[in-house]
Amino acid sequence: MAVTSPIDVDRYVARIRAFDAERYEIATEATVTDRERAYPVLSVRSRARANKTLLVLAGVHGDEQAGLLAIPAILEAHRSERVRLVVITPVNPVGAARRSRLSAGGHDINRDFLRFRTPEARVVRDVFARERPDFVISLHEGPQRGTFMFANRFVDAALARALCDDLHRGGTMLAKKDYFGLRLDPPGLSPSFAVGRAITKLWAVAFRLKATIAYSEDREIPELVLESSSRTVDEAARVRPHVDLVAAVAKRIA
Repeated sequence: MAVTSPIDVDRYVARIRAFDAERYEIATEATVTDRERAYPVLSVRSRARANKTLLVLAGVHGDEQAGLLAIPAILEAHRSERVRLVVITPVNPVGAARRSRLSAGGHDINRDFLRFRTPEARVVRDVFARERPDFVISLHEGPQRGTFMFANRFVDAALARALCDDLHRGGTMLAKKDYFGLRLDPPGLSPSFAVGRAITKLWAVAFRLKATIAYSEDREIPELVLESSSRTVDEAARVRPHVDLVAAVAKRIA
């Protein structure tokens, strides 16, 4: 597994804020306080007058850093005039600073899309309501060998397979099994299926837990959760799947 230091959130935020104001509108959606320090949750919105909106969530889990590291390259690469890019980063700034999965309050933000106890989940909820995305990508890392993505039931099957092909052509190694050890067919894709949806409903009823992918599904919005491999040591290889997937989705939904 790649070993990384906690992200310098101040430096990261400064780098995001430095992007060209003519291309992007950058705002502080909320601040999260931890040990008398305030950490911002930023939104970045491309200024294109486009018919489609692609929402990207980066850094939901602070110890899964590849998505955060990829955001500058994603913003630099995005040039579409037909798809408006909206990014929330870091969704979990205290987790990023601590290299922790959990938020400042000790919660897994990606289980809080039913009760919205955390300010971080409330930011994402409010951005959903304001931006009305046509497609959502949430950037994560997992311990499996290779990269794969979960798709909710509103992701078109042919599109999901085409995106896997796009990643493979770009040099990403696609996982043959997910981090539960379940076989992926085709490699790289864990589609929505009836048993999985039933488990999600059980989670919600019994434990009051819900992830972003289910929250999107409730709103009939397609979402992909990208799980790159945290085993990858080379930073360029770590971030490549994230950059390539956002570019490929933007191109294919335009």
